[in-house]
Amino acid sequence: METKIKICGLFRPEDIEAVNEAEPDFVGFVFYPKSRRYVSPEKAAELRRNLKPAIKNVGVFVNLPVEQVCDIVRIVQLDIVQLHGDEDSEYITALRDKCAEISEIWKAVRVNENLNLADVNKSASADRFVFDAYVEGYGGFGKSFDFRLLGNIDSERTILAGGLTSENIGSAVTDYAPYAVDLSSGAETDGLKDRDKIIDLVNRVRSCSKMNR
Repeated sequence: METKIKICGLFRPEDIEAVNEAEPDFVGFVFYPKSRRYVSPEKAAELRRNLKPAIKNVGVFVNLPVEQVCDIVRIVQLDIVQLHGDEDSEYITALRDKCAEISEIWKAVRVNENLNLADVNKSASADRFVFDAYVEGYGGFGKSFDFRLLGNIDSERTILAGGLTSENIGSAVTDYAPYAVDLSSGAETDGLKDRDKIIDLVNRVRSCSKMNR
């Protein structure tokens, strides 16, 4: 299986130009106002119009009412919803019922030594899980975690996030063969997306994925 690539936190036209050149599988727009990468739905819709059609777009949300998520999905024409708050199975079911346009729902799981893999494995509510480092608040803040804590988690439902850079992305892909990697701070310089880093990371992931075949 070839590991897919998501570049998250786009909010400038230059970001769209860079990903159009690098051609990752997914890009992410963050709709959490407390994030420095926040983008309004209207701005995201404008950016999306210039995105290559083959690149799927993901909306990142934190504890937003289902109705508001559905509104943003329709404004931006999002393909996937990624939940980073305290959303539970009931919330995810309601979101599926009210927003049939969504192709998948991803749920972030904050990883520390107390992670219960059995609970994650048996959960059928989300299509995939984004494993990120546990920190106070929401989001991983570019912090990495020990991937060995994931044990034998289903790789087809696994998306690795948190502090992934050119230095560690190769081992993450070759050792764990996740469905996808979610890249943000590792693709930035001084808090802004860096074209060269994006291209380099995409190339590294694809090269390592070929070795896993």
